[in-house]
Amino acid sequence: MQRMRTAAIAAVVALAISACGAPKQEEFTTTDANNIRQKTDSFVTAFNGKQVQQVLDMYAENATFMPPNRPVLRGRDAIKNFYDELINQNGATNLKLETSEVVGHGPIAYQAGTYEIEYKPASGKAPRDRDRGKYLFVLRNMGGTWRYAYTVWNSDLLPASS
Repeated sequence: MQRMRTAAIAAVVALAISACGAPKQEEFTTTDANNIRQKTDSFVTAFNGKQVQQVLDMYAENATFMPPNRPVLRGRDAIKNFYDELINQNGATNLKLETSEVVGHGPIAYQAGTYEIEYKPASGKAPRDRDRGKYLFVLRNMGGTWRYAYTVWNSDLLPASS
């Protein structure tokens, strides 16, 4: 009986010690949510200012980008080419992002909302003048900085006629 009691106490003590040694999970706080919302404001400002490099700096190096009607793009170089085309050739401007929620756990968060955008190409005509739809960003906290790891969005409008 004494042996069983000693073994039970030893098991409880070992469990308590191992729980103390486990790495602490960082919590997702309102400060994190506010930082992500601020990042979104900076993203919109950089986008509308045609500052492609500033936009790219907000992405993780190995980010995955899922634009509508295109294959998946991986990495900043591919994303840079997409933004160069979207902003500089297609004349994308006046981006507005309306965030509906920011939720996270530890170093991962997502932000969902709606967007509106206009197209004013320098030459030629855009397939459409405006677009609106919904978006989803998945962010990862990397060294204290929230970076876009996944981006996906799609339009509420029917595809433009060719």
